[in-house]
Amino acid sequence: MIERASEFGASAAVPLVGGDSTNMTAGDMLREAREAHGLHIDVVAAALKVTPQKLAALEADDIGALPDPVFARALAASVCRALRIDPGPVLAKLPGAQRPALAEADRTMSKSLRSASPRSGGASALPSRPLVIVVILLLVGAAVLFWLPQSLFDRVSESVSHLVQRTGSNEQGAAPSKPESPVPAPVTQVVPPAPPVEPPAEAAPVEPAAAAPAPSNDLIVFVARDDTWISVTEPGGKQLLHRTLKAGETVGLTGTLPLSVVVGRAAGVQVQVRGKPFDLASIARSGGVARFEVKP
Repeated sequence: MIERASEFGASAAVPLVGGDSTNMTAGDMLREAREAHGLHIDVVAAALKVTPQKLAALEADDIGALPDPVFARALAASVCRALRIDPGPVLAKLPGAQRPALAEADRTMSKSLRSASPRSGGASALPSRPLVIVVILLLVGAAVLFWLPQSLFDRVSESVSHLVQRTGSNEQGAAPSKPESPVPAPVTQVVPPAPPVEPPAEAAPVEPAAAAPAPSNDLIVFVARDDTWISVTEPGGKQLLHRTLKAGETVGLTGTLPLSVVVGRAAGVQVQVRGKPFDLASIARSGGVARFEVKP
């Protein structure tokens, strides 16, 4: 038996058989409890500040019409509190309810954790005093570092860098320096002045020597006064001479007669045939080229 007492008022007791709820849904149990109080669904919805459609969907077990299963369970629990009935059987019929075995396991685990946790009044629950002091000092240091201005950090860093540089320079100045090897002084040699040199006497102009007589065994002799091109060829086409004679050069030739001779610059060479001078001016053509033969 459960008394029909709720926030909507109290009335005579109405029997509710516990075994009847086994085959009932959560919506059926909520609707039966509401009707047992003689309340209209609009009155309960207004008291819970929800729309009558959501409450009707909950009583019709239309969980899909509600926002989600969590909302459905919360609304069912609110209805149970308003009607002063046990929410356990109703929530067990809704989605998201734990299985009995899982619920029992959760309760067992919770009891084990509560029994294993230290009591709040015991001395072991309090941390040691040195640990508390260290934690406080760390927190104070972190707060100081956080609230100090950036300019102060820059000044400290600059001072540290100057100190390091000064220490390094002092260490380098205190290090013993290696003795430098003596540099020998430069030796100055005194060179006596050279005796004055008299200018050489002007040499008398030397007359060019006359051409040396050609040897008697040469058939033809060329004495070049200037650079002159000369060609001498034997009957078979063999060339005895075919080049340019330099000024002052003398060449004597002997070969098989007749010899064909070509002088490129007749005025720049003297010719002797069989030891006698040979006049090239009389046979020279335009441009100074002279051609002749030395016959047997």
